[in-house]
Amino acid sequence: MALNVIHDSADDIPEAFRELYTEREGKHVLTGIGGVKTQADIDRMRTGLDKEREEHRETRDKLNRWKDLDHDDVVSKLDRFKELEIAAKGNKEEMDAKLEELTEARIGSRLAPVERENRTMKEQLETVTGQLEAMKANEKRRAITDEVMSVAGEMKVISGALDDMKLLAGAVFEVTEDGKVMTKENDFGITPGLSPDVWLQEMQEKRPHWWPVSEGGGSKGSGPVSLGGKSNPWSREGWNITEQGRVIREHGEEKAQQLARSVGATMTTMPPAKS
Repeated sequence: MALNVIHDSADDIPEAFRELYTEREGKHVLTGIGGVKTQADIDRMRTGLDKEREEHRETRDKLNRWKDLDHDDVVSKLDRFKELEIAAKGNKEEMDAKLEELTEARIGSRLAPVERENRTMKEQLETVTGQLEAMKANEKRRAITDEVMSVAGEMKVISGALDDMKLLAGAVFEVTEDGKVMTKENDFGITPGLSPDVWLQEMQEKRPHWWPVSEGGGSKGSGPVSLGGKSNPWSREGWNITEQGRVIREHGEEKAQQLARSVGATMTTMPPAKS
């Protein structure tokens, strides 16, 4: 009978060799001869080898990507990792600052032509606006001068007084929103809200030298608001209700109110006595 490494039953083992076997898990295993391996031992060994080969293959695949690296160089850099990390952080901050500066410079270079164009357009707009304002101011001055000169001719202002009259008119008159030429608040003692003809009636008392000697000193010409050579009927010395009624009928209530206001009166109230 042949000897096997493992026998199911002791009866299968020649009696002379039974002492070389040991019972394990219901089997009789040859253990009395050194170096003899059972199939289980071989299977375990093969499994271990297969596992080791698989782990080796995985390790080899992982390391294969780093095969071109210099081991000593890598180790040296790893030793300096903390130092390099700090250095890299500083460089990043510098790069961020440079990047921000570069970005601003690029934006500035792209915006520069637009800003120049905007400045040019703004300057042109300011120039045009200034010209328009100057034109409007000239038109207003011309309207004031034309109307004042027209009334001055009718009220017989002497030619030698025209320059003085135009200079004062330019300072005390304005063109209102509804296009009327009226006196405004001023520092010359001229009553505000007077039309040129009523203003000249007031000026006959304040600037009598603007009229010929024969018609000065409060005498009236044949102007738009004719007083028939009499004093302002709303003045204290010339208060005349009949004449007031004539002025209202012939020239309207607005002119009458202006005449009254020019001497500090109202339509129905005499001006206060001079102190």
